[in-house]
Amino acid sequence: MKQLLRFDSIRKKVIFLDLIVVFPLFILFCILMSYIFEDGNYKLNYSKLDLLEEKCSNIANRNTEIIKISVGMYLDPEINRLISKKNRLTGYEYISAQDSIQSKMLELTELFPDRQYQVMLLCKNDMNFYQSSLNLTQDAVTMDVLEEESWYQEAMEKDDSIYFLPKYRSPVLQKLFQEDKLFAVQKLRNLNSGRDVGIMIVAISQDIWGNVILGEEDSDENTIVIDQYRKIIFSSDPRMYGYEVEDNSYYNQIANYTKGFFLGNVMNQYSHIRFASIDGLGWKLISYEPYRHGWTSFYVILFLVLGTAMFLVLIVIVFYNCGFISRRMEKLNRNILEVTNGDLKTRIQDDYEIEFHEICHNFNYMLDHIEKLMKQLEIEEEEKHALEIQALQAQINPHFFYNTLVTIRFMIQMEEYDEADRALLAFSKLLRKSFVNSQKIIPIKEELAMAEDYLELMKLRYRDKFQWKILAAEDVVELGILKNVIQPLVENSISHGFNMKDGMGHIVICAYRIKENVVIEVEDDGVGVDLEKINNSIHNQQTVKARDQLNGIGLSNIQMRILRNFGNQYGLSVEVNSSGGVTFRMKIPVINMEGANS
Repeated sequence: MKQLLRFDSIRKKVIFLDLIVVFPLFILFCILMSYIFEDGNYKLNYSKLDLLEEKCSNIANRNTEIIKISVGMYLDPEINRLISKKNRLTGYEYISAQDSIQSKMLELTELFPDRQYQVMLLCKNDMNFYQSSLNLTQDAVTMDVLEEESWYQEAMEKDDSIYFLPKYRSPVLQKLFQEDKLFAVQKLRNLNSGRDVGIMIVAISQDIWGNVILGEEDSDENTIVIDQYRKIIFSSDPRMYGYEVEDNSYYNQIANYTKGFFLGNVMNQYSHIRFASIDGLGWKLISYEPYRHGWTSFYVILFLVLGTAMFLVLIVIVFYNCGFISRRMEKLNRNILEVTNGDLKTRIQDDYEIEFHEICHNFNYMLDHIEKLMKQLEIEEEEKHALEIQALQAQINPHFFYNTLVTIRFMIQMEEYDEADRALLAFSKLLRKSFVNSQKIIPIKEELAMAEDYLELMKLRYRDKFQWKILAAEDVVELGILKNVIQPLVENSISHGFNMKDGMGHIVICAYRIKENVVIEVEDDGVGVDLEKINNSIHNQQTVKARDQLNGIGLSNIQMRILRNFGNQYGLSVEVNSSGGVTFRMKIPVINMEGANS
């Protein structure tokens, strides 16, 4: 026996120490970690359940907003009088009623600017009123059509309370609204007699679900809402939207209790499932996320501590394994050399021994941090780019306003009141179009209209010294263009082309499409300009002096805006035309207005 206990090699000593020290400690560690993890899971689920209940409360608060809109419309005496008419209004009476109701709709929905609500009134007298933002015709949807749908009688049994209707239950509303919606329906009565006069429908944007329910959740956690018919009417995972939940043990747990959490399979994945009830609706708000084993992080930390505690016991093994450690260090060094050669995608794998884990973790964290900083620099550069574009758009030349107002004052002094009135009208239209619309991309027809207002103003100022013509192809007028890029070219033709010209001047503005490009041309028959100076201003992007700026935005400004928004293959060019004047040619890409300013 004594001979058997002799350790004539370090290998035997290591095996023995592993058996009598390390292995029992590891078993104890597994037991402790299992307990800690389960306790942590319970506390995590409990805290997230509280968060889920808070979201249910937020939905209730949102319903309060809808109630305020509904009550505000329902209890308004004038609105109630109009919708209670037994006969359908026509002519001026209908227009007046439409204006009053539209004004009230706008007033109520603007009380909640962060929400998206749109109101419809459907009356038994065949009068229908839709919020103007819906762009619906008068008979887009009527009472008699909705009365045939299955949900209608349920809504009418609610008396004066609101009935919440998911879009899938109404085929008529499905066709009317393309995006996912939730509708709040309320029966309308005459305030005096109590007679039913129609229904009010508040269309609630799908974005509200995202704002109220999703919040700032982790990407691994998904959320769904199940209505009283077991239908999924909202899901952060698009694959689950519209499904009917099966009648199984999981659903029974959710249906029979107001709140709770348990473990179950969702989409073939073992998950934490939490649920809470939405008061007043009979709906359930459910969140789920994959079941996590919390072994890795605790395992690393514990074994780092154990490695330190066992250092004195295993000091002989350290010397014995110095060659092994050296080889591991060489491998680690090769990883580091890959990074020093510029490969920031390199990561040290976690197949090293425990002593190296912290080094690997910190090294990988450093690389992650470097990549994050680089991405942040890219974002800041993009923001700087956007700010530069905004600064270019904000260059306003006060001399144009001053000169225009002086011209109008001179007309008034000369008792040319008609001309002064026309000038003021053109000037006000130009200012309104320039400042009211904050979008950087506008339809070409609006940009041409601004140029025409400017031409009308300059025609009065220069005493009919020039004429103009605008030729725009039908397939380009609805396309997009940067704001305030045509008017400066027109002003250049007037100020530099006609000031020294004795006879009548002419300006022709053309807009046409060539494949995937739009070309805008401004042509004049003036005395010409210094092409070298203009080309330097365009292509070298020189800063234009205040006295040379065209309507507050110079040629270099226009060129820089086009380049920054669309790229180097677009921009301005200038040439002398056959009449001796100048032709400016602007090339931009085809821009469809839908989503152009998002």
